[in-house]
Amino acid sequence: MNKVIRLAGIILGGIGLILIGTMVIGFLLPSGWSTEREALIPAQPEEIFPHLESARGWELWTPSPTSGFEFFGPESGEGSGRRWDDDQYGQGEFVITASSAPDSIRYDVEVEGGSIRIDGRMRLERREEGGTRIHWREEGDFGWNPLLGFLAGRMDDLQGAQLEASLESLRRLVVEGRSFEPEDVADPDGAPAAEADSAAEAPVSRNE
Repeated sequence: MNKVIRLAGIILGGIGLILIGTMVIGFLLPSGWSTEREALIPAQPEEIFPHLESARGWELWTPSPTSGFEFFGPESGEGSGRRWDDDQYGQGEFVITASSAPDSIRYDVEVEGGSIRIDGRMRLERREEGGTRIHWREEGDFGWNPLLGFLAGRMDDLQGAQLEASLESLRRLVVEGRSFEPEDVADPDGAPAAEADSAAEAPVSRNE
């Protein structure tokens, strides 16, 4: 019996050391991350920008909480925002912090009281040969969460895939008049933009 107890103690002690080691490594890992994507949309910036400068407009081309939300601030421009308390997304807030039509916007996202923060910016570049190239960058910080520290290193791929899918949804909205549907971002690799070759349906590209 004593041997069983000692063995159990060794096993539990080993598990405890592993958990402590994991936590320590998580604290030492960088909590910040960034990702950037771009896409060419066959439309003028003036046609695209109204979908970017309004918190309500984002619902038409990005996945959003479906419960416990409210809009606040002006209809569009600086201060236009949305709060939510959703089972899937948790508690959070999105707000546009700067708007310069039709060239650029900037926004902040806070989740769970600011424990996760994202600073985002989108810049629209008018192309002489036609269309608009959208440059989208996000920078985030997971704070002092040791478990999310392991995730920060993968955010360029994980969040980058979400940006790609959303840019493709934006292209469909502007060009085809088709609003976002949940299945549109279920498989970003299968999005039509990833298969297109022409300037009218240029693939979303990744900036290195």
